Amino acid sequence: MVHDRSDDYAFMAVALAAHSPQAGRITVHPTPVAGAPASLAHDVLRSMGKHLLPDGSPEAVGWAAQAEIAWRAAAAWMSALRIGHVVVTRAHRISSRHFEHLFALRELTGMRLTLLCHGPVPSALAAVLSALEYETVHTLAAARRTLAATGPADPPTAARFAWWEAAAQFPPHAGEPCFWLPARRTPSRVDLQAASRRLEAAVLPLPAAGRFSPEPDEHTLLLAHRLHARIAHPIHAAALALRILTGRPQAQLPGPTTRGTNTPTDPGRQAGTPPWAAGLIEAGLCFGNLDRPTRGEGPLRLSSWEQAAVTEAARACALHELPAPGSRRGRTRSRSGSARPGRSTPTTR
Repeated sequence: MVHDRSDDYAFMAVALAAHSPQAGRITVHPTPVAGAPASLAHDVLRSMGKHLLPDGSPEAVGWAAQAEIAWRAAAAWMSALRIGHVVVTRAHRISSRHFEHLFALRELTGMRLTLLCHGPVPSALAAVLSALEYETVHTLAAARRTLAATGPADPPTAARFAWWEAAAQFPPHAGEPCFWLPARRTPSRVDLQAASRRLEAAVLPLPAAGRFSPEPDEHTLLLAHRLHARIAHPIHAAALALRILTGRPQAQLPGPTTRGTNTPTDPGRQAGTPPWAAGLIEAGLCFGNLDRPTRGEGPLRLSSWEQAAVTEAARACALHELPAPGSRRGRTRSRSGSARPGRSTPTTR
């Protein structure tokens, strides 16, 4: 605990400056006067760049109101993104219920937890700390050393995707370019031009399913940033990443694994997972293991509301379903058939 007895803003400035996701350290700034059990979990998620859809449906964001699920989501992202040190400011304003969840998160993830408390230590915090071994620092110099420490989790390496650079992709921008959800066939230029006219936005090409290279091209990088910034539920993020990589429909997705091999495999499996997708898929795996630790490997089972949530997450990332070739032919038959009654009318008479 960093105890700022005189309420000196310099302590707050040092804590905010300590936010360094690339080093595995985040600073959580609790939302003032937010007493809901899940509100602090939302703050933790935002500190990792995970945002709830601003106008999401109950299927898409209803889970976030459930404290157990919201805190489990925070734990899954922390594990997948290698967050080992969490700094929480304004700890003197946190409720006892929030402290229970926060220390449970610490036990679950093994993270290093640093609390910044201004003024007298509140009774709720004092009661929790009385049962723990902890260290208290009071000077600004000691606070700098404490806040700069990294946690027990392995810090991100150069081979990992820089998900912390995705902040500019939230909230969505008006008129931003769109994408087709990758399929086994690559859309032609004519397809893209027709989609652009229908959506009234630029449609950027992506690699076909199963053909994503380890290093993302410019368009894939933009999409990856949206996935990391706009989807807060680990399962929804993993499912959408798997849809993009495999081209499979939601009902046929493989289970979230993170095999890093480059060996040939069934195109429906994510061998050689690109780094931008690996963290998303691993977060889904961590979330599932926290829910049912003994669950074996198998297909990803999504409930009807989860499928609706994944579809909404895709729309939030401006990802659209590629029309099936047969649908275009069907519309052509419909238009040509509409002229036939005129020619057949004399026969009817």
